[in-house]
Amino acid sequence: MYTKGDFHIHSTCSDGGLTPSEIVKLAKRKEVDIISITDHNNTDGIDEAIEEGKSQAIRVIPGVELSTRYNKCRVHVLGYFKDDSYNNELLKIVLLKVRQGNIKELRKIFYNNIDFCGYKDKLCVKTGVDILKFFGATVVLAHPVLLCKKDFENIINIDFDGIEAKYYKNTEEDTKYLINIAKERNMIYTAGSDFHDYIEYYRVHGMIGDVYLNQEEIREFLNKLSIDE
Repeated sequence: MYTKGDFHIHSTCSDGGLTPSEIVKLAKRKEVDIISITDHNNTDGIDEAIEEGKSQAIRVIPGVELSTRYNKCRVHVLGYFKDDSYNNELLKIVLLKVRQGNIKELRKIFYNNIDFCGYKDKLCVKTGVDILKFFGATVVLAHPVLLCKKDFENIINIDFDGIEAKYYKNTEEDTKYLINIAKERNMIYTAGSDFHDYIEYYRVHGMIGDVYLNQEEIREFLNKLSIDE
C-alpha cells in the first residue's frame, strides 16, 4: 500500500538532470514510494526506472508528457500507461515525430483515425489527448495553474481523464479549486513536483515529493489506471 506519490518527474532522457535510476534513489531518500517518469515526448527512461524501482521498493508508473498547443498557448498533456504499451514501436515513432515537429508525418500515420482539427503544422490539445488514448493511456492535463483562466475553461472540456490538481507552484487556493473541479466533473486528480534537477541555483521546478498524492488519492489514481496496488 503506497503512501506518497509524485507523478510528474523528468530525467536525462528529456531535459532533467538525473538519470532514471538516480531519480528512483532520490525518491527513496524523500520517502516517496510511487512515482511516474514523464519525460517530454519520449518514454526511453522508463525501463531503467522500473528496474531500479524493484531494488529500491519504489513503484514506477510509466508516463509521458506530450507537448501540444491551444491557439498560441503551450499545453502539456500527461499520459499514464497501465502496462508495457509505452514500449509500443508505433508510439515511439509518433513521439519522435512530435519531437521533430513533423505533423505532416503524424497525419499520414493516423490517417482518418485521429482528428487533427485542421492544423497542419502543430499538435493541438485534442489531437494530443486522442493520440495518447489511442495507445491506451490515461490522460491528465498538466499544471493547469499555468494556463490563463479563459484557456483553461475551454481546455478542460476536452476529453481528459483527470487534471494535475496538486502542483508545486499552486497556492492552497489553487489546489482546492482544482480538486473541486475534478470532483465536480468526476475526474481523477494527480500531484506533480515537475522535478527536473537536484541542484538549481534559482529553483524553477519542484523537488520530488514537494507535493504528492496521499494513500487514498493514490488508490483512486491506480483504480483509474486499472492497476492493482
